[in-house]
Amino acid sequence: MDPEQVVLAELKAWERRDVDEIVGYFSADATWSDPNGTFRGSDEIRKAVEGYVARMEHAEMEVVNIAAAGNVVLTERVDRFVYDGRNIAQPLMGAFEVADGKITAWRDYYNMPR
Repeated sequence: MDPEQVVLAELKAWERRDVDEIVGYFSADATWSDPNGTFRGSDEIRKAVEGYVARMEHAEMEVVNIAAAGNVVLTERVDRFVYDGRNIAQPLMGAFEVADGKITAWRDYYNMPR
C-alpha cells in the first residue's frame, strides 16, 4: 500500500474499533500525538487506543480533503464518535508520516470540544 492507502486503512480500522488492526498500522517505534498527549512505541499506543475504543460506541472518520507528498499524508477530517454516551463531531487536521507501509508518526490538530 502507498502512504495514502495506509492512512485511509488506519482511519477505517478506527470505524471498526478494532484495536489490533488500528495498532497494526503503526511501526514499533511510532509516535501518535493529539491535544491529549503523545504516545510513543507500540505499548503506549496500544494502551491509548484501548482506552479510547473502550469508551466508544460508534466511530466515523469523514475525510474532507487528503493530500500526499512522498511519505507525508495530510488529512482534513471530521471525526464523529459516540464517546462516553455523547455525540461528538470533531473537525481536525491530521499529519501522518509513513515508511515501509507503517505509520511512523501521526499528529492531529484540533480545538478541544466544549
